[in-house]
Amino acid sequence: MDLGLGECREVAGDDQASPVPSQATPGLSSRARPRVRWLAVALLLLPAAPSRGAESTGRIVGHVRLGGSPPASRPPIDVMIDPAVCGQKIADESLLVDRDGGVANVVVVVRGVKAGAPAERPDVVVDNLHCRFVPRVQVVTRGETVRVRSSDPILHNAHPVLIAEPEVSIANLALVAGGQTMDLTRRLAEKLPSSGEALVRLGCDVHPWMRGWLVVLDHPYTAVTGPDGAFVIGDVPPGSYEVAVWHETLGRSAQRVALPPGASATVVFTLPAPAR
Repeated sequence: MDLGLGECREVAGDDQASPVPSQATPGLSSRARPRVRWLAVALLLLPAAPSRGAESTGRIVGHVRLGGSPPASRPPIDVMIDPAVCGQKIADESLLVDRDGGVANVVVVVRGVKAGAPAERPDVVVDNLHCRFVPRVQVVTRGETVRVRSSDPILHNAHPVLIAEPEVSIANLALVAGGQTMDLTRRLAEKLPSSGEALVRLGCDVHPWMRGWLVVLDHPYTAVTGPDGAFVIGDVPPGSYEVAVWHETLGRSAQRVALPPGASATVVFTLPAPAR
């Protein structure tokens, strides 16, 4: 259909004649021409249709729960070094369970994704804060910048170790003052396998109770559960996948899940409680 866009020379709402002579559009009356112009403008203002790729991706959501009754909180750790900064006691965060059984700090990974654009992630920063690694658990996509920072005005040393047989010491970074930051990216790239999943334990030789974890992956289809054990992994291409979980105390588990185009799939993990 010819909308006559090439013949529209008048400005809507202007009663004065255009300085450029306007030719009549064949087949359209003078009353019909303004309607055609408004229709053309409306078509131009319509939002662009989303791409097929954006429409087809979906998300995987779910919870990780502890089987049985929620356990009592673990007793705090007595502080013997630098109590003025660390405090007299440090909470044991190796297993955090809410009143409904949701487990925090569980890494959830979608395995087998073969398509989809990787999402951009912010730099990974591990902070030494009140003699704890904060956050305790993080996921790293290969190629991301990873830095270690100290917010404490005391000596810390960040000692990452690759969990393998045998274990591999990656670095030993002395952080001697508050606000100091050191880059870990190159050292991880040199010591870790070039592909696949890798698990890195963080420790501090000065404060032996400090513990943190980095899970290194080739892709961004992953999440870490929040305090209620919930997770959401978005922009996942449709397909059939294995969804795997890892927790520092509760271990590993996996399930199969099918994700239709543009849909949401739900998966719930119930992990057995550790032996007392």
